[in-house]
Amino acid sequence: MSTLLIFFIRFFSYLPLFVLKFSSWILYLINHIFIQYRKDIVKSNLSIAFPNKSSKQISKITDLFFKHFFDIIVEVIKMISASKVFINNKVTFHNQELLDSYAEKNQTILLVFGHFNNWEWVGQKLSISVTQDVVGIYKPLTNNNFDRLLKIARTKFGAKAVNMEESMRYIIKNQEKCQIIGFVADQNPVVNTSTYWLSFFGKEVPVFMGIEKIAKKMDYPVIFCDMQKEAFGRYSVKFEVLIEDSKETKEGVITKRYFQRLEEQIKTEASNYLWSHRRWKHKREK
Repeated sequence: MSTLLIFFIRFFSYLPLFVLKFSSWILYLINHIFIQYRKDIVKSNLSIAFPNKSSKQISKITDLFFKHFFDIIVEVIKMISASKVFINNKVTFHNQELLDSYAEKNQTILLVFGHFNNWEWVGQKLSISVTQDVVGIYKPLTNNNFDRLLKIARTKFGAKAVNMEESMRYIIKNQEKCQIIGFVADQNPVVNTSTYWLSFFGKEVPVFMGIEKIAKKMDYPVIFCDMQKEAFGRYSVKFEVLIEDSKETKEGVITKRYFQRLEEQIKTEASNYLWSHRRWKHKREK
């Protein structure tokens, strides 16, 4: 079944963008009327993040979220067959000179994202725009066939995809190279007695500390990727320095600054964040 579905996805990716937009709308309607995929989770997350918003406002953001959610699904499918020209036209970097300045110094950087807008297209745009090696750190999907398909799409313009569990080993082995190493850094970690916790929208969440540990160990600057959606299939990106001297920062500072900036980003367009996973499912034991 998955083989047949992958064949369909590959075929689907070659369709024009306006057809994919129509497909996104159809998927949204089917979900809205019949399925209501994780709607309760989305509304619960939004109610926690925005306690001062009315139920009517939460419902409106939820509806906008699902329209955006299905846009992202078809956009990610499109990237399977997308050409360099297509990606170049659809994603605009407004200050690539910041990235270029690190290349001139032969300085590897960590580029951090959240699950906000279409983070997948950033990697493809980087692959065709910068002189550094581009590396994406990822968490494999449970379905091997889909994981393989997505990995091929992510790396087709020359980027490397490295399993999160192997990331430190890879980075140390390739530290002589000048690289942009990308992390989607807002994933839930394994929770245990040593887990680090931070405030996110005023509520404590367990946070992934891997980026901070790598930044401090290797003394890599940490750059935030601010991606904004201009229209369906069209994005603009600005890069911001979060931390320049990582080795000199105290424990928790890098991670805290990342989550503070991510929260600011989400507040610009709340519906464009991935609310369909439980962000506050863990509670710290007292």
